[in-house]
Amino acid sequence: MYEKKKRSAELKQLAREALVGRYGVMAGATALLTALNFLAILIPLWIFPGTSVFSQICQFAVSIVTSLLISLFGAGMACLALDVTRGQKPSFGNMLYPFFHHPDRFLIMSLVLVAIQSVLQIPVYVLDDLYSSTFLTHNYGLEEAIGYLYFSLLCSSISALIYTIIALRFAMASYLLIEYEDLSGIQALKESARMMKGHKARYFYVSISFFGMLLLGSVTCGIGMLWITPYMETTFAYFYRDLKNEI
Repeated sequence: MYEKKKRSAELKQLAREALVGRYGVMAGATALLTALNFLAILIPLWIFPGTSVFSQICQFAVSIVTSLLISLFGAGMACLALDVTRGQKPSFGNMLYPFFHHPDRFLIMSLVLVAIQSVLQIPVYVLDDLYSSTFLTHNYGLEEAIGYLYFSLLCSSISALIYTIIALRFAMASYLLIEYEDLSGIQALKESARMMKGHKARYFYVSISFFGMLLLGSVTCGIGMLWITPYMETTFAYFYRDLKNEI
């Protein structure tokens, strides 16, 4: 029998109600995750400064390693959100859950996603390299530079769109790894793809419904994200539980 799933507004209402009295830890976890993401951008540049090919390759390699490590904290945030949806008091300790429950599973899952994203970005990197080298040897004018900029933006947008479509299939993988310790990273990705059949558009709609709030968060120099991110994470955790018919 077909189970009617909750609408975006219903999931958000559940999230707002569940977060009452629990925002403190969630906001603190958001601040920590934001700081780590900021460091992940700076660390490769600190370790390998410069714009040479060698430096760029090393920067890319280091950025992958830091991204994988931070993905564990991201999964920890999902763990906190699941606690909130079940009426439990979130604890900072649970943000480290992935580190102590077979972290290799989470790392493999993240590595697959990073690999997909990296492959999709190869055309953009090649274009940038070709343009940089030819720009130095040819006297390009403003019109050519703007034309390249538009083309590069188009390629980046197409790459991001394809990745988004693929990533939607795997949106539930972190929750599955949190709940089922015997599940491998690859198995979680496969199970997520199965769960998301027929629900990718709904998940995408829930995601873009936060667009206005994200704009407001950027206007406040990111301070508003301390409230918006927990709201989003809890809503997505409810989406997962809704797929499992738990709510």
